[in-house]
Amino acid sequence: MPIRILQVLPKLDIGGVENGTIDTALIIKRNNMIPYVASSGGKKVKELEDNNIQHFQFWLHSKNPIIILFNALVLAIIIYLKNINIVHANSRAPAWSAWLACKLTGAIFITTFHGFYSGYNNCLKRQYNKVMTWGKKVITPSLFMKEHLNKYYGVKSSSIYPIHGGVDIQKFINVDEKRINKLKQKYNITNQFIVSLPGRLSNWKGQDVFLEAIKTNLIKRSNIKYLIIGNGSDKIKNRLQEIIKKNDLPVIIDSDCDDIPAMYHLSDIILSASTAEETFGRVAVEGQASGKIVIATAIGGSLETVLDNKTGFLIPPNNPEVLANTIIKVIDEKISFKDEAIKNSKNFDLNVFEKNIIQFYNNL
Repeated sequence: MPIRILQVLPKLDIGGVENGTIDTALIIKRNNMIPYVASSGGKKVKELEDNNIQHFQFWLHSKNPIIILFNALVLAIIIYLKNINIVHANSRAPAWSAWLACKLTGAIFITTFHGFYSGYNNCLKRQYNKVMTWGKKVITPSLFMKEHLNKYYGVKSSSIYPIHGGVDIQKFINVDEKRINKLKQKYNITNQFIVSLPGRLSNWKGQDVFLEAIKTNLIKRSNIKYLIIGNGSDKIKNRLQEIIKKNDLPVIIDSDCDDIPAMYHLSDIILSASTAEETFGRVAVEGQASGKIVIATAIGGSLETVLDNKTGFLIPPNNPEVLANTIIKVIDEKISFKDEAIKNSKNFDLNVFEKNIIQFYNNL
């Protein structure tokens, strides 16, 4: 009997966890196992449907305790009807439902501790987060996160299985020029130097630091255009747009970019400006795979994916001046790490992830 694996997460919109879930589902199918995914839906559900992978849609994004209990019953029914062997939780609210459902059915509960969750020093919040450590095994996307679980949650090293996130490198190495030109028209780009910050609109992804850096060099660098690519909080997006308008900054925010690899190739510099630790940091890897200069903050997973002054630059977080100066240095000195960056990105290729995750599932 093939192993049947159900992944659960809040939503299937654009994001690293969402991309990783899709990739993992395809890997499971490719390796003669049977994948299922449950979420509250989103734009990326179509990718599952196009690959004949069954998706269950209900209220898994909710943090309401009553709905979490209801979701647990729904998951238990799915586990029973589909003979699920393993339930793989990727976020806290659905993890609570999945853990309860596994208790009811006897399915194996595992987690990937994706997030550097806030409140780990707060007793109540730490208990809420802790469900992500209750898996039979806990995957972490980096060695940094393994140390974090040891230190703040008391998880034994023997229970933690570090697997770097996988990126389909080939998607980012070669991109058709027509796709790039389509985005140039969308953003009205001619001969400008393009600096892009991809990532969810969030208080810690560094968009505010990015705008402060742009303000410091706007007058003398009018030939640069800046892109903020990502969806997320409407409140944050509105605040960023107010800053852009007030300071007349040459910045475009696009929350609906449907060709991320082309966006990377359109860009000259890719930023990962997070002010809190990334657990892995797909942007830095994708940027390197595209052969672009990556500037990332020297914290968290970026310390494992970017080789400073060899495949990109590592800078202090929350420092607009250093970020601005590094951007200008790359432009003025015409710096390129293309070959080294692409070579390094292959250490995080989806093929490497596939080998590790299938071995993990088989060993449970």
